Amino acid sequence: MTPSFWHGCNYPWSTDGSTVYYGLDFGANVWGSHLGISTRRAAVQHDFDQMAALGFCVARWFVFADGRAGIVYDDRGMPAGLDSHFFADLDTACEVAGAAGMRLVLVLLDHRWLFEGVRDTIADAATGQLLDVRLPHGRAHVLHAAAGRAALFARVFEPLVRRYGVGGERADLAPHILAFELMNEPDFVIEEWERDVSSHVARPLRFDLFAQIVTAFSTLVHACGPALTTIGCARLHNLWAWDDPELGLDVLQIHSYPDTRHPARDLDPLTTTATSLGLSKPILLGEFPGNPAKHRPQGASPIVRQVDEVLEAALNRGYVGAWPWSFSGTDGYGRLPSAPLLAFAARHSSLVNRRAFQSS
Repeated sequence: MTPSFWHGCNYPWSTDGSTVYYGLDFGANVWGSHLGISTRRAAVQHDFDQMAALGFCVARWFVFADGRAGIVYDDRGMPAGLDSHFFADLDTACEVAGAAGMRLVLVLLDHRWLFEGVRDTIADAATGQLLDVRLPHGRAHVLHAAAGRAALFARVFEPLVRRYGVGGERADLAPHILAFELMNEPDFVIEEWERDVSSHVARPLRFDLFAQIVTAFSTLVHACGPALTTIGCARLHNLWAWDDPELGLDVLQIHSYPDTRHPARDLDPLTTTATSLGLSKPILLGEFPGNPAKHRPQGASPIVRQVDEVLEAALNRGYVGAWPWSFSGTDGYGRLPSAPLLAFAARHSSLVNRRAFQSS
């Protein structure tokens, strides 16, 4: 059962102010080092304490991203298992979130998993030295091949989901996981969606194949425990495709970056109610720019709105949440502004983290 409103934000990856830990928060990486959050627990706990103080109850966090950390690969580039540091990091994430009175949405893959030029290492046959390489098709082969999909589920997804499910080794941490998200913005890797497929994707996936993966993942999650499933849709014109009951998604998620140059491309919660979209599942605004008046990527022409204005609109128009991008603040959209978030918290004390009302 979904509540009327989940108050959350995007914490896609951690940063120490100089290093951006995209895809590096969980497990050892392909370059042979371990930079996961269990090595930086105090700093990450500080981030979560700050998010809680702004009123957030949920954080959306990328796990494997483009596959650069957390997964051990065999000599064919297929998943052989989770590395030895992975669960120490993910357990830490759950513990940190719980200590802050928050829950996690764990985004397992980023669409960049299929981007050309994904970085990896191979061992020199003569010396054993690790050599940096770039994969021409990213890790698309894992999802295209039946053997790759089977390995990804059996050796990565299933051990992860079952660990935090009913009867799992860390079932005690299950309350801190709200949902699992198979992939962030698959719009850019679906073969039939030609106007959206990224030029960086040489081997896009057929929709029917990706739908099979989504269905299998939803079935796995629901079989293991109470966690929900969702998927981060980048384009409003594709949202209908994820409403198919066969996919087993509990919440439909749309990302919206309104731009004056593309007035019909993105959802506008100020003018569009959730029910007017005509879909059967609860709808979450999973990403929107948190401070476009101050921060915007080069070349963007955003429609400027205060973060609390978007939150109020989403709340009043039937969405189950609106999560600004991003707390981490490592890209052109910058960090979130405190004042409007605290103002929203003051107006809706029953929806937000109680730490927003505690003295520092």
